[in-house]
Amino acid sequence: MRKMPLQPGLLALALFFSPLQAASTSDWALPLAGLPGAAVSLPAPVPAPGVLRGDFTALPAYAFGYLNDLNTRLIDASRRSVDAALFSITLKDNPDALLRAKNRGVRVRVIMDEQHVYPRADAQVKRLMSEPGIEFRTLRGTRSYGVNHNKILLCDGAAAAIGSYNWTFGATFSNFENTLVARQPVYTEGYGRYFDWMWSAARTPQQGPSPELPEGYYGQPPQDPAPSQSLNGLPVPAYLFSPGSATEERLARIIDAAAVSVDAVTFTFSSRILADAVVRARQRGVRVRFLMDTNMAKTSALAKQVFDSGAGFRWRIGRTDKGALHNKFVILDGRLLATGSFNWTVNASKNSFENLAFVSDAEVVRAYQDNFDSLYESSAVPAAGDFQAEPYGD
Repeated sequence: MRKMPLQPGLLALALFFSPLQAASTSDWALPLAGLPGAAVSLPAPVPAPGVLRGDFTALPAYAFGYLNDLNTRLIDASRRSVDAALFSITLKDNPDALLRAKNRGVRVRVIMDEQHVYPRADAQVKRLMSEPGIEFRTLRGTRSYGVNHNKILLCDGAAAAIGSYNWTFGATFSNFENTLVARQPVYTEGYGRYFDWMWSAARTPQQGPSPELPEGYYGQPPQDPAPSQSLNGLPVPAYLFSPGSATEERLARIIDAAAVSVDAVTFTFSSRILADAVVRARQRGVRVRFLMDTNMAKTSALAKQVFDSGAGFRWRIGRTDKGALHNKFVILDGRLLATGSFNWTVNASKNSFENLAFVSDAEVVRAYQDNFDSLYESSAVPAAGDFQAEPYGD
């Protein structure tokens, strides 16, 4: 894979991934086929080499398919600890792996979104809640609609799997999703501090559900103490965590630093701050390509705002008729990636537990760029009359 030059100060992040990744990731990047909205079949998985416990270097650094298998392999490779902060679970594969880890003496902690536990939990969530030796807590965001929307898997404090992927049937077989596996200490340590911060605020099953909490209740989450990467002179943190980091405002400032291109995909879109940043990029001559799930975009006034600006705007559904384009990432100037659970919404910034990692490793950015390009080329260009949204009210 062609190497791209790094900016000064970013060299440390080039060590993020194993040198084995080029050989290991091809089995995990799925081709796109057919017309926009058509089903995309999953090729048969290629057998992967065995993974030694405590060694994550043979695992792919990113994936766009078979994400449940990737999580299972990460959990099975863990020796000391597995920490998971999750929005929803319906598939049994990863819970099975968590139980195997617990049975071999690994400490397992799970933080579930409260609304997926109370008043009624899925069978896989009940399994984890009731299993002796699994440490289980719930977490809600602030106000009436804040949630724990994270999809974080931390293994031995040495690998952090993040992205858009929920542990569900739909996410596995019907949606377009992504997972990034970070092994560089700036990410594993930062996400570890974030998990511990959430853990201290989460509730045990004995405590039951939380009352509604006011915006700002949790304070500020951990921050990157010494950002080592930048975009056109603007310092960029390794991560932003919600709530409490002003993520939409800070992401908008980073978009404002883009000089060449903005390639963005989000599932939901209600942040005027981010919409305005995208329009400003278009107005100063930056190439903008924006991609959304068809059903979510049709009713988004801010999606229509980006469309009306003259930016490249397309939409599509998932791999199947019931699937969604569920990715949430943006690539700036072809050399900085931001990915995680963070949708482009006010709620994601102010009320919900979310994460966003910024990565400048050239190989990773290239892989995400190729994925974006394939999705964009297979998507439909809407007409103005296809939108059903009411004008956005301030």
